Amino acid sequence: MCYNKLRIYMYVVMGKGGVLFMRQSEVKKRAEDFCIQNNIKTYPVEIVRICNENGLKVFEEYLDSEVSGLIVVDEKVWKKYNTNKFILVNLAELATRRRFTIAHELAHYILHRKGNSLYAHRDMVCNDVFKSGIEQEANYFAANILMPETLINEKIEDLKSGTWGKLPDFVLVREIADHFAVSETAAEVRLKQLGLI
Repeated sequence: MCYNKLRIYMYVVMGKGGVLFMRQSEVKKRAEDFCIQNNIKTYPVEIVRICNENGLKVFEEYLDSEVSGLIVVDEKVWKKYNTNKFILVNLAELATRRRFTIAHELAHYILHRKGNSLYAHRDMVCNDVFKSGIEQEANYFAANILMPETLINEKIEDLKSGTWGKLPDFVLVREIADHFAVSETAAEVRLKQLGLI
C-alpha cells in the first residue's frame, strides 16, 4: 500500500484550514443515535457486521508496526479489496485492539467524512498530531458504540446482583473488558468517562 497517497487523501479531507472539532456531548449524542439506528442492544458488539451494514468492508493484514489501521473511501474500486470503501487493521495487534481500531475508523467515517468524496485516514500508534481533536472524537465515539452506557450499566447491575456485591475497580475493569471484548485499558477509560470507577 502506498502511504504517500494516504497523506494526500488526508490533506483533501482536512484542507488548509484544519478541522472543526465537536463537543463531547455532540459526539456522545451521535454515537447514541448510531447505536439506536444499528440496533446495538447486546455485547460484545458485532463491529465488523455493523461496518458491513454501513457499506464498509473490513480487512485485516500485517501493516507497518506504527500503523494501527486506516479507512479509505474512494471514487474508484481498489482491485485488491474489490471495494471503494474499506477499513484495514493491523493483524499484528491483539484482537481487542483491532476491534477498537475498527470502531475508531468507523467513527471517522460517521463523524468526519464529507459525502462520498475521496477520503483516507491512517491511525499511527504514536500519532500526536490530532490527539486533541478528531482522534479523541473517534476514540470517544468508538468507546460509546463498543461499550454503550446502558449496556455497561446493565452489566454492572447484573454483576452486583450476583454474588459479587461491590466490585473492586480492577475486577470491574476486567469483567467489562471480558464481556465487551475490549482491552482492559479501553474498559478502564470508559468506566472513568462514565464516573463508575
